[in-house]
Amino acid sequence: SSDLKTKSRKTEMDLKVNGITLSAVNYKESDRILNVFTLERGKITVNARGVRKANAKMKALSEPFCFAEVVLAEKSGRFTATEVNVFDSFYPLRLDVKKYYAGLCALEFTNAFFPEETVSEEQFALLVKYLKKLSEEGCEAESLLVEFLIKSVRISGYALDFSVCPRCGKEIKSRAYFSVSAGGVVCEKCVRNGDKEFSYATYDCLKKLACGEDVRDTAASETIKNCLRFFAYYVSSVAGVTLKCLPQLISLG
Repeated sequence: SSDLKTKSRKTEMDLKVNGITLSAVNYKESDRILNVFTLERGKITVNARGVRKANAKMKALSEPFCFAEVVLAEKSGRFTATEVNVFDSFYPLRLDVKKYYAGLCALEFTNAFFPEETVSEEQFALLVKYLKKLSEEGCEAESLLVEFLIKSVRISGYALDFSVCPRCGKEIKSRAYFSVSAGGVVCEKCVRNGDKEFSYATYDCLKKLACGEDVRDTAASETIKNCLRFFAYYVSSVAGVTLKCLPQLISLG
């Protein structure tokens, strides 16, 4: 009966999750400590033992983008990976520097805006879908990232409404200003001290992408880059978060 009790206790402490590796840092001689965004438990910290050894079985889990089913042993609130079944490592992202950084930006945003054990099935599904689209041949990495960020800020509680001015409720027609105090984009008539003007072409592109329109044939590549610059400024202004991968992506040709 003592064997049965031991088995029962072990089962209670084992946890099976579906997760995406967001980031990893080296630990001790051959381990890595991972931030894994899971469907069932939100973001958790996982110890991946021995993964830096040449023939490590769980090496894939310790790489960014790894989407896998993971069995975790839990002890005193700490998780250690014991088994991994990889669904997708999104390998094409490693073959294209622009896609790679666009992917890292999405991981970095999720890591920054979803605290430990904050469950969001919607964000998890969005991240998987985005990484799959990004891995497809011929996709536009930067515009896909803008779409991802528009949806992600909404899910994380920092929603932006590009349809009308939040101060007067009217359509923005000629000049656009970002207002930290209004939490969005305001029109020329409602602009106040401290509001920052940005190009109307950028605003129009953001508005179209937020409505699900395809802008690949109409928006200039510099306009898409400006949309990314807008988000870098936005998340920094409203949440104090700096997305380190965004400037690197923008700097690429």
